[in-house]
Amino acid sequence: MLRDVFLMKRHNVNAVRTSHYPDDPEWLELCDRYGLYVIGEANIETHEFGTEPTNLIANDPTWRPAILDRAARMVERDKNHPSIILWSMGNEAGDGPSFADAYALLRERDPSRPVHYEGSTRHGGSSADVNSFMYPSAERTAALADQRPEMPLLLCEYSHAMGNSSGGLEEYWDLFYAGTNAQGAFVWDWVDQGLRQPVPATYRTSDRDTFLAYGGWWEDRAGKFNDGNFCMNGLVSADREPHPGLKAIQYVYRYVHASPAASDPTRVRVRNRFDFIDASELVEGRWSVSGDGRRLVSGRLPELDVPPGEEREYALEIPDLREAGARELFLDLSFVLSRDTPWAPRGHELSWEQWPLAVPEPPAEPAETVPPLRVVDGGATIHFSGPEFAAVFDRLRAVLTGYSFRGVPLLERGPVPDFWRASTDNDLGARKSWWDPAAVAVSDVTTWRDAAATFRAVEIKLERKDDSHASLTVEGELALVGARYSTTYLVAGDGRIDVKVSYTPGPKTPAMLPRFGTELVVSPGLERLTWYGRGPAPTYVDRAFERVGAYDSTVTDEWVDYSRPQENGNKVDVRWVALTNDAGVGLLAEGMPLLSVGARHVTKADMEQARYSFELPTRAETYLNLDLAQMGVGGIDSWSSLAYPLPAYRIPADRPHSFSYRLRPLADGPPLTGD
Repeated sequence: MLRDVFLMKRHNVNAVRTSHYPDDPEWLELCDRYGLYVIGEANIETHEFGTEPTNLIANDPTWRPAILDRAARMVERDKNHPSIILWSMGNEAGDGPSFADAYALLRERDPSRPVHYEGSTRHGGSSADVNSFMYPSAERTAALADQRPEMPLLLCEYSHAMGNSSGGLEEYWDLFYAGTNAQGAFVWDWVDQGLRQPVPATYRTSDRDTFLAYGGWWEDRAGKFNDGNFCMNGLVSADREPHPGLKAIQYVYRYVHASPAASDPTRVRVRNRFDFIDASELVEGRWSVSGDGRRLVSGRLPELDVPPGEEREYALEIPDLREAGARELFLDLSFVLSRDTPWAPRGHELSWEQWPLAVPEPPAEPAETVPPLRVVDGGATIHFSGPEFAAVFDRLRAVLTGYSFRGVPLLERGPVPDFWRASTDNDLGARKSWWDPAAVAVSDVTTWRDAAATFRAVEIKLERKDDSHASLTVEGELALVGARYSTTYLVAGDGRIDVKVSYTPGPKTPAMLPRFGTELVVSPGLERLTWYGRGPAPTYVDRAFERVGAYDSTVTDEWVDYSRPQENGNKVDVRWVALTNDAGVGLLAEGMPLLSVGARHVTKADMEQARYSFELPTRAETYLNLDLAQMGVGGIDSWSSLAYPLPAYRIPADRPHSFSYRLRPLADGPPLTGD
């Protein structure tokens, strides 16, 4: 329980709904001590009888004593806990006279606290003081708040955190911070309900002896119905390891906000969203400027004497950075604890902000001498080579089948079209929502799983540009979706390969692309993964709160071990990504200008066929995605079309797309990174 308290407080969570029963009194004592608001909830749920006002038990007077007894016992047991700010009469038990009586009982016994009950307010009922709903979109939430302006609105469940989820949070919190009667929301839910089990001996490896089992591990063998991994929907795993979605929560729930002043981005406007604490009592601000991923200069903000709910402006003393020669500059702000607290030490980061600064004088591109390029067209294959590199293109397969530098293999297979991702829990839930009329428009998204495999080259054109450059263009069609697709390679004598891909939809193209990009197979041994983009936590277009910087990891370490293998570990706004061996030799991919990137040691098919990570094969090669975009992870819920990302974070398939990037060999490791 202490671990839960510390994780919540450190990630800016300030409230807990004890769904769907009164928790252990020790939990309430900890919430009193460490400072967490609590909704105390009665153990009343009759979901099987429906959530409508016609619920049999809510309307049958035979059940009235049981409902009143459970409400009364809750308030009598827990009334002296100051952490409890609301009473809740239960969950998904419909509405009726018994709940009206329970509401009256609670208000009479404890008039100091408002009463919550989504079962009443979801239908416009009056047996509650708080207007409450489950899983509406942010747009719908705003409309619901407007309908009853006299009542505060809470989402007692939202942002279903199942698997790789927690997308679209910002839209909600823009609303909650806007000063309306929409007050906040409770993620469903906090922790995966998995049980630690030994890995079967047939799968056991030296580094994985146990795993966290979910529904079906026992029931399937007995032929018993179960909900699979639907109990694995937490912001943290069953052993309390945070999922990336919790980092997104920490950002959107932050108490200290900052933005550039309209007149000068080096003047910082700081807003204190604590309700009772002057920022100077708890927070100190730090700033730094980075150029191309390297920290150039840093300092501290003046004392943050910002009263609760107010905003003040501060000037930063940033020196002239023209000599740095950076192509882009970012100002980073970090707000940390100024003292030790019972739940985190001094220096713990509470919130952060980042925005670009103008580059005084962009550096001139140095003149390069490109060595001669040798091209040998052998009919079935085309060989490109220079003094230190070699590449082979296979005409029959219409793909690069080799790329090496100084004798070190870099690619086992060059880029091929890729429109699919290993399905997330939300993807699966959305595609199963056949009963949902809104899902019809995106129900054919699974067509893209096999679309790339139906690519057929129609024309392959080799053109010599000069002594040092040649271009190779592959024009073709995606037979399954009736679209055109082309790839152009511009090969240089120093080993650089500029790649441009273009897509033109056909008249019957399916509505939505899960991904628009390319997949490459990187040779074994290139394990070190370095990138300049958002990080270090994984990011997606609807969960892109990490800072742009240079980050160093490994392909293995970037794997996120969700309860069921699925798409994970992506990075957005990537300027460049490098995969290198222990000697620093490897491959650099540079966005022209930006990429969405993922790298892993398993295929999409491996992930989709496995129930648990221990069932995945061990592959030495790396499957590298260099994409224009991947659709967001979504997560309003995990069972309807709302599980898909919001329209702004989807990739429309009915319009043309194109993007470019550069591949180049590395001899001495990735570009300079760090402070």
